[in-house]
Amino acid sequence: MNNLKSSIFTFFLITLSISLVACNPGDETAAGEDGNFYDGGDIEMLVPFGAGGGTDVFARFISPYLSDYTEGNPTVQVLNVPGGESITGTNEYANMKEANGLNVLTSSASTHTPFLLSQSAVQYDLNEMEPIIGFPTGGVVYSTPEIANGIQNTPESLIYAGISATGLDLVTLLSFEVLGLDVQANMGYEGRGPSRVAFEQGESNIDYQTTSAYNSSVEPLIDQGIAEPLYSFGQLEGGELVRDPAFPDLPTLKEFYEDLYGEEPSGVAWDAYKTFVTSSFTIQKVVWTHGDAPDQAKEELEAGAESMIAEPSFMEEGEEVLGGYEPYIGEGLNDSISEMLNVPSEVTDWVTQFLEEQHGVTVE
Repeated sequence: MNNLKSSIFTFFLITLSISLVACNPGDETAAGEDGNFYDGGDIEMLVPFGAGGGTDVFARFISPYLSDYTEGNPTVQVLNVPGGESITGTNEYANMKEANGLNVLTSSASTHTPFLLSQSAVQYDLNEMEPIIGFPTGGVVYSTPEIANGIQNTPESLIYAGISATGLDLVTLLSFEVLGLDVQANMGYEGRGPSRVAFEQGESNIDYQTTSAYNSSVEPLIDQGIAEPLYSFGQLEGGELVRDPAFPDLPTLKEFYEDLYGEEPSGVAWDAYKTFVTSSFTIQKVVWTHGDAPDQAKEELEAGAESMIAEPSFMEEGEEVLGGYEPYIGEGLNDSISEMLNVPSEVTDWVTQFLEEQHGVTVE
């Protein structure tokens, strides 16, 4: 009788263990009946910005595609956690979301820059996350025709209307430093739209806009003789700054510098520019999962992303959101992320000092 009780108890324990393993979504054996990790499951896509912003629009565009092309067709649900210029939500993702493959994060340049500058509020480590897919964008610096035709010898001071020196404006400010331009930067504008209006109203005379805004709002100003392009930020490929595919006829900052000075740019300001143009434009938006998420989950997400961008309608319908840029996946993505994250301390130390001395911004 005792042997029978022992056998029944042993059978119960084995059955319970099997049930617990099958119900645990964080375990790599948690695949569906046909072997897919995401069969019948949902994925939460955390967006560390408010609803309606650029990153939110981007996430809501790609989420149904990622659902359709990931094995098991998981529902991808967007969760907005705004605050701290994306630091709040990204901290939450790193500290509170389980590494079970059921959570992903969508980051933007405003997420990457504070991490690279080691801001004290940052509790996340991008080195501990796994990139699934990355998306570039571009931008163009423009001025008035009068200034553009004599950029080195303009008698009037250059005035720039920006948002935040530690955001996307950092790349623009670094480009001015590389060129040796004396620019008065007035920060605090609420967005690139208001900054462009400031240019139109004469409050500023040098500005930049990202690709979509430049095409829709600045090109008409060029046609009217109000504005003139100077250079594109370019895209970093294999450590080299190349022309932006959206602006093949515009010189990069490197080419613009060479036209002015007859030599290639060099020095710590140039190194800093290449670092932050990568994190802000070449890889502006990234979908990540936890680095210690189940391997099967990461593999299926990566395969889903690859299938997603191979679908012609994805790029066609996303023309306005994606700007026509080819996404980064696989080895190309990993190389670009590695280039973005492996920044010498002397570069970030110099940027921190540059922001404090030249723009009165203390990185804390």
